[in-house]
Amino acid sequence: MLLEIAIAKRAPCQALGIHISFAPCKAVYSVRSILLWQKNVKFQNFYQPSFIQEQRSTHLTMGSKRKRSNQDAPTVDAPAKKQQKSNPKPVTKGPAILLEPSPFLDQPNRKSAEFKREVETYRLLADEDEAQRLNAANAVVLGLLGGDGVELSTLQRHFERRLFRGLASGAKAARLGFSIAITEILRELFGERNLAETKYKGMTFEKVLAILVEKTKPDGDLSGQEEKDHALGLLFGLQSFVKANVLFSDEERWFVILEKLFELSKRKPWLREECGAVIVKAIAQMSQSQAESTFEKLFESGLAMSPEGVGIWLTARIRFPNMKFPTKPWGLTGNPLDRLQSLGKALRESDTKDQGSIQQAKQTGNWNPHLHFVWDIILGQFSEALKQKDKKGTKSNFENFWKVSVDGKRIYVIHIALTNIC
Repeated sequence: MLLEIAIAKRAPCQALGIHISFAPCKAVYSVRSILLWQKNVKFQNFYQPSFIQEQRSTHLTMGSKRKRSNQDAPTVDAPAKKQQKSNPKPVTKGPAILLEPSPFLDQPNRKSAEFKREVETYRLLADEDEAQRLNAANAVVLGLLGGDGVELSTLQRHFERRLFRGLASGAKAARLGFSIAITEILRELFGERNLAETKYKGMTFEKVLAILVEKTKPDGDLSGQEEKDHALGLLFGLQSFVKANVLFSDEERWFVILEKLFELSKRKPWLREECGAVIVKAIAQMSQSQAESTFEKLFESGLAMSPEGVGIWLTARIRFPNMKFPTKPWGLTGNPLDRLQSLGKALRESDTKDQGSIQQAKQTGNWNPHLHFVWDIILGQFSEALKQKDKKGTKSNFENFWKVSVDGKRIYVIHIALTNIC
């Protein structure tokens, strides 16, 4: 079997080609996974976790009905049936409903027009139409903080009964719309305007985070889907703090959020990749000293020897070339590509008993047809190296990486060749 994979980066004339020939065998990375990679994956910016992208899954049907041959056909012609013409009506997106950005009332009467306006605004915040969601998010932010802003009690009511509850909802695109509104409100409260220090002194960072944790905590007899919705709600809420860019003026805020991400990734291993992607997003906002402290905590959590840890380490090396990394697990250079055996085990989430006292995160246990974001970062490193003069050395390094990290213990490898496609 000949498998050809072309991994293209932004410039169409620069790519790294891999030609692999091998006999069928049981591999660590199955042929099916690599074929799905070749066929379906569009290389995007994996720094943005896939769970916030709106995608529709494509279902492929396996097998087809056997066509009837001429001998099987009936000798008498059956009367032709009149085919009904179907004229499906095209789905058109209606214009965004104009919402009044006036301040929300504290306790509106349930039969009043103000209450209906509030309900309609939050309903549109979960709409599948992006224009409607953005329009509703703008109305929510202006309705709470526009002009002189609402009273503290009104803002707290919306955090408790509307905003954070919406993150735990599985309805339509609720998490996408509600997270946009929450991000902007957090930016107003703890960012440049710093409204939490001037107008809303009772709405501290610790209090807002406590409300988020409380409203996304799965209490009571919940179904599996409801528990999943609450976990995703907490993830989106933590991500909103990062996207608001309000954590590193007081680094203690970041370490509190980081600890919550660690707890969530351990409690729900299937969300570990998304938690790692949030940390990668935060690296762009850190100073070098804050990044060094972050990596100490990352190592202590056991995530360093994981695909997420590899991606975080490599991202930090790009941003801080002179950063002092922990000696374990990737050495003082902080480059996992210099330690291929350990890197291969981390990417395959293999047991690392030979690594001594290095703590390892719990395996996710889920097969995912989508590439982990760490692969975009790793392949980007090799793609950048190809632009340098020593292309032969880069290809040799990539061949070694591929054998260790992808081929693993495959026995019947016949040939691996690398070509630079221009």
